[in-house]
Amino acid sequence: MSKISRDEVAHLARLARLALTDDELDSYAGQLDAILGHVSQIQSVDVTGVEATDNPLKDVNVSRPDVVEPCLTQEEALAAAPRAEDGRFAVPRILGEGE
Repeated sequence: MSKISRDEVAHLARLARLALTDDELDSYAGQLDAILGHVSQIQSVDVTGVEATDNPLKDVNVSRPDVVEPCLTQEEALAAAPRAEDGRFAVPRILGEGE
């Protein structure tokens, strides 16, 4: 397995639009190289005769049935809100215009 270079990490960071310091580039190069080394080890495991699976558990749709049950009215739900407008919860704006 070839060693991941600092330049390759810098290239990946640019593609991901990440601004990394020189120390981070060095650190991430070592970490990424170690991760890819582990992946290489896993890929070398002989799995002949092992059935492919995407989930080792055999559980399927364990959710409950969708049943309509009594709940709060719109007025009751909005009564507990700090602010409401036009029958909806009113919350402070967190994003500026155009975001």
